Amino acid sequence: MRLKLVGPWETILLRNSWFGGWVADEVAALPGNVFFSYSYTALQPFQSFNGRRILGQIDPGPREHDIVAEAAKGYESLAQPESRPPSSYWQLWRGEVELADRIIVNSAWSASLLEEAGVPVGKMVEVPLVYEPGWDSSHSSSGDHLVTRIWSPVTSAPSRLRALFLGSVILRKGVGQLLDAIRIIRNEPVDFTFAGPVGVNIPDDVRAMPNVRFLGAVDRATAEQLYGESDVFLFPTLSDGFGLTQLEALGHGLPVIASTNCGQVVEHGVSGLVLGMVTPEAIAEAIMSLMRDQDLLARLKAGARVPDKFHPRHLAPALLALAS
Repeated sequence: MRLKLVGPWETILLRNSWFGGWVADEVAALPGNVFFSYSYTALQPFQSFNGRRILGQIDPGPREHDIVAEAAKGYESLAQPESRPPSSYWQLWRGEVELADRIIVNSAWSASLLEEAGVPVGKMVEVPLVYEPGWDSSHSSSGDHLVTRIWSPVTSAPSRLRALFLGSVILRKGVGQLLDAIRIIRNEPVDFTFAGPVGVNIPDDVRAMPNVRFLGAVDRATAEQLYGESDVFLFPTLSDGFGLTQLEALGHGLPVIASTNCGQVVEHGVSGLVLGMVTPEAIAEAIMSLMRDQDLLARLKAGARVPDKFHPRHLAPALLALAS
């Protein structure tokens, strides 16, 4: 017997089709008049279900590939461009969109890209991701923010700024631009830690810098430790449906430098800095503004809190409202 080898997207399509078919068979025997499914495996279940169909859109859809490809130009030496899904992948997805009564998106950024791809605005409802840090004894349960620790303002300027990047080290996350930003400020007192699976070729000159370290994938305990010993979290993503690590960082009292191409979690000048554009120069300037202005860093650390609207207690009512 000869085995037919298939590529990664063919494998994904086969997996999604198998899972969707299995769910479709299960749905037929289940009671209820509302069915929820995440995108890319929902077509067959939706076709088998006669009630209200709700699609959980996990990403910004086809436009994201165009935006990331354009923004990653010039960084081809770091990584091969991600292969684009075949047209059949998007055809199946458009079938899901057509059958869905409502479509959950996690951010206004996702909604805007999906609208560009032709998804009806009237079907989309923004339901952000949620995160529950521990309660801080210095804040009552009726307060507007939740925190995991008490933060005390620094009384003296740290000798070095400690910047953390936690997540997949890939071009879509803005890593190409970030590495160029590190080159711009290579002689400044800033230490960079990258924690997460590395999906790019780290240039020799960056790897040789004594103030830059790449840890690879880390466990939860190590991640917690890294959050606690850093001064600022870096999230210069080119595109993300939301970006949950923003909430994790704020939950640890860590201000965030974030792009606008994701969930709007950071309040500029209060809990972090929002980049107008994801460029090496903009990233470098944001980092150095915290190094130069210790009062600004202190204010952002004091304001680094998870806004109440991202607490899990708001999730169930938002989902139940879609079922009616």
